[in-house]
Amino acid sequence: MRRFAERYGFILGYLALAALVAGAARYLIWREMDAWARGLLAGGVVLGALFVLARPAQVRAALTRRATRYGSNAVVMSIAFIGILVMVNYLAGRYHYRYDATELKEHTLSPQSVQVLAEVDKPVTIIGFFAADDYRREAFEKLLDQYLYRSDYLSYSVIDPDREPLKARQYEPIPYGGLLLQSGERTETVYTPDEQDITSALLKVTSEEQKVIYFLTGHQEHDLKGYGDDGYSQVADALRDQNYAVRTLNLAVTTTVPSDAAVVVIAGPQTAFMNEEISRLRSYLIRGGKALIMQDPLYDAGLNDILSIWQVRFGDGVVIDPASSLLGGVAAPVVSGYRFSQITKDLPMTFFPLARPVEQTGEDTSGAITFSPLAETTPQSWAEQNTESEQVRLDEGVDTPGPLTLVATIEAMPALGSEEMKAHPDLKTRLVLIGDSDFASNKYVRSLGNGLLFLNTVNWLAEEERLIAIGPKSTQPRQVFLSQVQANAIFFTGVVLIPLALLATGVVVWWRRR
Repeated sequence: MRRFAERYGFILGYLALAALVAGAARYLIWREMDAWARGLLAGGVVLGALFVLARPAQVRAALTRRATRYGSNAVVMSIAFIGILVMVNYLAGRYHYRYDATELKEHTLSPQSVQVLAEVDKPVTIIGFFAADDYRREAFEKLLDQYLYRSDYLSYSVIDPDREPLKARQYEPIPYGGLLLQSGERTETVYTPDEQDITSALLKVTSEEQKVIYFLTGHQEHDLKGYGDDGYSQVADALRDQNYAVRTLNLAVTTTVPSDAAVVVIAGPQTAFMNEEISRLRSYLIRGGKALIMQDPLYDAGLNDILSIWQVRFGDGVVIDPASSLLGGVAAPVVSGYRFSQITKDLPMTFFPLARPVEQTGEDTSGAITFSPLAETTPQSWAEQNTESEQVRLDEGVDTPGPLTLVATIEAMPALGSEEMKAHPDLKTRLVLIGDSDFASNKYVRSLGNGLLFLNTVNWLAEEERLIAIGPKSTQPRQVFLSQVQANAIFFTGVVLIPLALLATGVVVWWRRR
């Protein structure tokens, strides 16, 4: 019997190893310690014990061999290494951290989207309607992954309209190849994998109210529906994307500013306001109204009559700034530094195609009026009064020397009765004055930070400071433009110099080994 065990005992070792491998494989595949897995593992242990009893001398010799000691050290080190990997993977799964190394942070949500997600306090269901071979699904889900990572209130699922038609018809009309966002009774659809569109839809389904922005008309202001260079259609669309209702208002045909007005925008009037319009606008503003007033040079709409209440005015002349202007156009001042404000926080460089200064006519010692200049020209600038001349120069005693204010904010206590003040203790009149309106036109709104300046201003006036941030961005192709000298240098280095250096090194090595 002993001879039989010594001769055929090795079979027990193979059977033990096979049973242990089979048991481990069953557990790893099914992720369940069922009867089969337990039986195979237990059988492997029993067979291994029998193998040791059947061939003890062989086992003892194997354990005391030098190769076994080295092998056991390697096994211990391997187990330790695998344990470290498992622990790191476990910690990474529980504590997430992401880092975006791209220059434009293309794989990171903008601060505006992050703020919106931080204030989501109700469940939002996101449903993607993609066929099995729809190439757009990957782009959507790559972007949605960042939203889901930021908020636990968002959930995402996919419906294949071709394979699940009955399920898809519950959401008529079906946004094929897009997303449907739903929160309560509100729904929004998104058809492009763009952060701006998704954040806008998220705002619309989660906001409790929709504030109204009124643009005054009747004085040749910029047209909200105009798609030409002078139109304001792009800023109107941007406001709608931030869940504002955008409407027009003609004070000549109405007796008052509507009570639902969050902000009134006066975008470059070219003809004078009538006395009745001035009276209605003044009455709205002194009672805690909010307005963005943009007045271009060379035009006078009579707005200084209203602004005199707060001791400010639009100055005369055209701003000239040779030290900081766009492409040498001295009448297009560029601003790269700002006074601190929620409007200008993290704001990139802006420019104004043709501007006039904003001036403070006096100081309020009571503290009821706060005047804050936000954007100013350099000390080398001036307000040119001779707008007919093609040659501009600073004329002492005639032109207004710089630095000049281009953008300013005003906060003031409203003219309300005591009972109204008790009902609205935090109510303030807010004004933003900008000596140019073309900066936000379709032609220039996408230049530098012009569009962000306009949106941040409206958000501050509407008391929606949570939306003041660098807006959502779209992925842009990155291109490298080289001069002829740079191209020649790269060609010479990569195609000529490096291969010749390798060839010379090879020749030297060959010569020394001869």
